Amino acid sequence: MKRAIAWVVVLLGVSALADEVDAGIAPAEPTAAELAPDAGLPPAVVISAPDAGTRAPLGFDVVATPWGPGRKSAGEKFHSTAEALPDGPLRWAWNGYSVALGGQYFARGELRNDVDFAATSPDHTLGFDQRARLSVRASAQERAGLLLEVQDVRAWGSEAGTVGVTSSTGLHQGFADVRVTRWLDVRAGRQELAYGEERLIGSLDWAQPARAFDGLFVRATPMKGVTVDAFAMVLKPPAWLVADAGGGRFHNSGSYFGGLYGRARFGAVALDLYGLGLFEDPSTAALGPMKDNNRVTLGARAAWTGDRLTASGEGAFQTGTVGAAQEQVLAGAFAFKVTYTLKGTWSSPYLLAEFSGATGDATPGDGTERTFHQLFPTAHAHLGYADLVAWQNVVAVHGAVGARTFGAHVWLDVHHFRAWAPEGAWTSAGGAVFLPATAGRQSGNMGTEVDLSCTVPVFDNVAVAGNVSVFMPGLEALAKGTSPSTWGFVSLRTQF
Repeated sequence: MKRAIAWVVVLLGVSALADEVDAGIAPAEPTAAELAPDAGLPPAVVISAPDAGTRAPLGFDVVATPWGPGRKSAGEKFHSTAEALPDGPLRWAWNGYSVALGGQYFARGELRNDVDFAATSPDHTLGFDQRARLSVRASAQERAGLLLEVQDVRAWGSEAGTVGVTSSTGLHQGFADVRVTRWLDVRAGRQELAYGEERLIGSLDWAQPARAFDGLFVRATPMKGVTVDAFAMVLKPPAWLVADAGGGRFHNSGSYFGGLYGRARFGAVALDLYGLGLFEDPSTAALGPMKDNNRVTLGARAAWTGDRLTASGEGAFQTGTVGAAQEQVLAGAFAFKVTYTLKGTWSSPYLLAEFSGATGDATPGDGTERTFHQLFPTAHAHLGYADLVAWQNVVAVHGAVGARTFGAHVWLDVHHFRAWAPEGAWTSAGGAVFLPATAGRQSGNMGTEVDLSCTVPVFDNVAVAGNVSVFMPGLEALAKGTSPSTWGFVSLRTQF
């Protein structure tokens, strides 16, 4: 109950702040950053646009990702469904009402070998999976709107037979938007969240199921170029649990994620400030009552976009209490990235340099939790496509070179990883412990990863992509093995 009251106070505070602004102020117009390819991912293939005045683009809220077209209407790409879409294919409008249809198909084959770095223990895997989505977007009188997005995710060959059907269809997004005033939007329901470069909050569009949250989102636009978001999401509802056969019961208070996120865009300069809260009750019927895990993340992000040079930096600090012993959280993370593009040169080659890190815990159980928690990121985009490293207990150096030639985007990434605390746990991109904490471990050399990727737009809304990655383990991985781990994929992606 205390948490619910706290989130109500936060949302009312944002509303009160907005009340001080003249109701006649129009919402901020899209900035250059908002119109660019998705900022949460590596340099993307730019989808060729139709000739102006000849035909409308196919699809709505379409963004360019490194692996082809996608859709996004959250965070930097927020668009209220209360806004009517312009005329175009698969869109109908009458008397202030509009309806639009959209769809996506994403098929991918993946091959992975020696994920445990042990060649003597064969573990190669080969699989194909797909995602199919159907979206319906509707608006009414520029005041209300809704989005229903149904998706089916399945692996090829997963059915019991050619006439069997495995249930794998569900609602990816389903929300209603209300435009209270020209400067205040409310969204309620199942929705994606994505902020900054998606290091902490991302839609994880690379994963076939992707990520969505259930809850309430509010955006205030007090002035042009400035927005303040507040959101409160339910990760697990409260419930009464039975501890044993004797009928003993206890209450799980649920798990929640929420926060405030402020954005300012002034020309080439961008600044974000945020406060995020992750409140979890890990109690289960099997484990019985447990102490809460409560983490608060405070951070800032800045970016600058020039003609040829772009730069960004982000820093975050975490505090709170976690675990049965209620250890005090004291952790942090940072990331700096610079990209230089040789515009006006054939194929527009570019260079990228990045330095990032997140704290780890060398002495678990000493009363202080020093491992940074990466929350809900699109981790695949930042620390190697093999997904063996998370933004936790790591120091990473990343360099890349790429070019767009003959319609294709080809790029090469090189990552080197070291542990912030060699004794601490090594966590994979998905949050699982890859190598447990070991007292007295000396080497922090996790390894080096090389990724070669290529994406080719076939049509305006269709692209094929492929990648080959090799992770060469360092001394810290000797407990597992010395064999390089390889991974690769090919994909077909279409969005309309």
